[in-house]
Amino acid sequence: GTVALDAIVTGARVESGDAVIGLPSSGVHSNGLTLARRALTELDERPSELDGRSVGEVLLEPTVIYVRAVLDLLGSAVDVRGLAHITSGGLLNLLRLEAEVGYSIDSPLPRLPIFDLIAERSRAQEAELLEVFNMGCGFCCVVPPDQTDAAVELLDSHHPGTAVIGRATGDVGVVELPGSGLVSRGGEGFQAR
Repeated sequence: GTVALDAIVTGARVESGDAVIGLPSSGVHSNGLTLARRALTELDERPSELDGRSVGEVLLEPTVIYVRAVLDLLGSAVDVRGLAHITSGGLLNLLRLEAEVGYSIDSPLPRLPIFDLIAERSRAQEAELLEVFNMGCGFCCVVPPDQTDAAVELLDSHHPGTAVIGRATGDVGVVELPGSGLVSRGGEGFQAR
């Protein structure tokens, strides 16, 4: 398909104070499978942390597709200023949006049990996990703060568990995760504050 040039959402209109809305992931999706496989190969087939599901079932959980939800949002009255697929690179993918802003993610979506299991078994540091995996958030939409409720309601009707996870800030090129005590400057990876 095609998109009119004036309809492309590049993220250039994101402003400090805009809300970042997170849509939940279904699991690992297609990123970090090497680390996940290495961490989980010798694990019991159905560890208690996965509520009776096998490691294979959880790793092969189909990737959530966000197209319908995003198209509905774009067709609504909400001023969609930024869209970011949270794949390899995690929340640092927000920096791919063209605006001269940063992001503070102070209310991340709940972390799925598979990520805790990978963390425990791989002994990977939190920063590495956040750079490799989506950690439970598969897609982000950035909207003006006064349109947050409408956007969350619409997106949640497609993907229950959708929520505001943070906001755009004036700290250009910075992604901070206050709850983890981590910050990235210029997309160079997360480090302790």
